[in-house]
Amino acid sequence: MGSALKRRELCEGFDELSELFVEFVRFREYRDDVVVILEMIVQAMDDCLEDLREAERYRNYACAIGNVPRTIADFDDEGLRQHYRFVGWELRELMRILQVPPILKMPGSGRVFTGEEGMLVMSRRLASLENLSHLSATFDRLPTAISELHNAMLDHIYPYAKRALRLEVWLVELPRLARELHQQGCLITMCCGFIDGTIFKIRRPTEGEDAAYNGWKRMHATKYQVVVLSNFMIGEYDGSHASSAGDGNLLRRSNVEDRLRDISRRLGCTVRIYGDAAYSLSTVIHRPHRGNRGALSTSEAAFNEEMSSFRQRVEWMFGKIEQLWPLVGDKTRRPIMLRQTGKEDVIAALLTNFHTCLCGGVTTDYLGIAPPTLQEYERMISRARDGTCGWNVHERCCLCS
Repeated sequence: MGSALKRRELCEGFDELSELFVEFVRFREYRDDVVVILEMIVQAMDDCLEDLREAERYRNYACAIGNVPRTIADFDDEGLRQHYRFVGWELRELMRILQVPPILKMPGSGRVFTGEEGMLVMSRRLASLENLSHLSATFDRLPTAISELHNAMLDHIYPYAKRALRLEVWLVELPRLARELHQQGCLITMCCGFIDGTIFKIRRPTEGEDAAYNGWKRMHATKYQVVVLSNFMIGEYDGSHASSAGDGNLLRRSNVEDRLRDISRRLGCTVRIYGDAAYSLSTVIHRPHRGNRGALSTSEAAFNEEMSSFRQRVEWMFGKIEQLWPLVGDKTRRPIMLRQTGKEDVIAALLTNFHTCLCGGVTTDYLGIAPPTLQEYERMISRARDGTCGWNVHERCCLCS
């Protein structure tokens, strides 16, 4: 019924346009242009009808759904890399690290899925802009089942992701990363990473619109505070927050400054991060020299320019997240309070770290600082979860408090 109504509306609109163009045809000088425009309208209508027929085919669930579970072996490595971002053995290794159970039983509907199916559905959902009808044709499941499985996987992985995306995980590695960055020309000693905020567009919410509106970007969004380490790994991913909050406000909420001081005390040396001019200068956070370019001294302007080239890696990370996982940056599919957008963003950041471990990052060649292997990253996260953080087995860090 919906498709037939749309066809009828298109035809009625076409008739109205035809009558309007007849009036213009009376003027001979416009006749050729009118013919071209009419041909373009006819072609656009044909394309629209073809899209409607395609949508009808996906909407006809009864003839397409067999509820046969998909497995990783059903896809070749080339297709997995393109549509899921990881090849077969990498997906199985991630399932082991994330402790995805072999059988997933949904508490509400009672549906039963395999762990491989859950990993495939979540990866494909984040890595594409396909709607549930298209995913239904791919996984041979009802759209409601795919949505339920996707949400269950988010709920399962999210606690692990929140623990893994903390600076304390990198406690032992921070001095080495700072030294290697300094060797590559960084002007700040013991600077191990860079901090910045990023926003993801969302639809205009029906509630809390003022908090979600960003006056600088002139759009509704959610905001995150990110620390990118010198090896192009996400060391901290804090959020989501209201986009109206400033970077300084997010810094206070995340308590990153105090935690960096605690890390420095444990290490016996001060480790620092570098941010833009929105952050306040402290012993553990550095920022550019403030002032107009003409008011700065030659050395201060040179310092700002040199450090700006290093701080670009934060922007590269934001670009990589949206490139790997387009769903997190798609405004049309991010209605807050109707979907778990915050969990999707955090898990996308964790999967980006896994992807960097397996495939490297753009700064690996740029700076020559290699990311850890997947097994090394897993061990660091495990030490943090145990409360040791690679420091003292009897001493618990603030990650575990």
